[in-house]
Amino acid sequence: MIKHFSLKSIFMFSICFFVACGNKENEAIYNQPASFWYEGIFKNIRLGNLETADSYFSSLQSEHINSPLLPEAMLALGQAHLTSEEYVLSDFYFKEYLKRYGNDNNADYISYLRLKSHLYAFRNASKDQQFMTDTILLIQEFTEKYPNSRYIPFVNEMEVKFVLGQNELNASIARVYEKNGQKEAEEIYKDRIEVELQEATKPTPSKIPWYMVLLNW
Repeated sequence: MIKHFSLKSIFMFSICFFVACGNKENEAIYNQPASFWYEGIFKNIRLGNLETADSYFSSLQSEHINSPLLPEAMLALGQAHLTSEEYVLSDFYFKEYLKRYGNDNNADYISYLRLKSHLYAFRNASKDQQFMTDTILLIQEFTEKYPNSRYIPFVNEMEVKFVLGQNELNASIARVYEKNGQKEAEEIYKDRIEVELQEATKPTPSKIPWYMVLLNW
């Protein structure tokens, strides 16, 4: 009886101990000073734990919405995701930074970083017509807003790459319609090709995956 009671007591004590530890752990990840979340963001960026860094940022902006540490953390996460080839997330952080903290001193730089995320994603989006169209519009918006920016030469080069990509896509679509005997649709897409740029640059065609060849692309 005594032995049974002792084992039961130990078991109950263990449960209470782990519950208490769990409560302490839960307390440890809430209601922390802004510096705690900020340091955790950069620590996890250095370790390559970007998902955890994103989570820390979420806590930072939730608990300290007016913290002066937010802009730097947001920019660092955008650049970290860009480096890790997570372009959708990098674009998200740069876009949010622009909306919240963009000013005359930094807007062209952050906009340039946004365009870089689109450029790096471009190699995986050569068949995404809307992606290219949206990016070209962003580029044109950049050149209109910041005609004297130091990044203009790089942005102009990006525009050439995207227009050439769009040319290649339009030519591919035109070939599909040609094979299907749809002359009117074929001509519509041929007319969208920037012929002068195509002739001036003479770009090397992109390598088309075998499965796209099978689909008449």
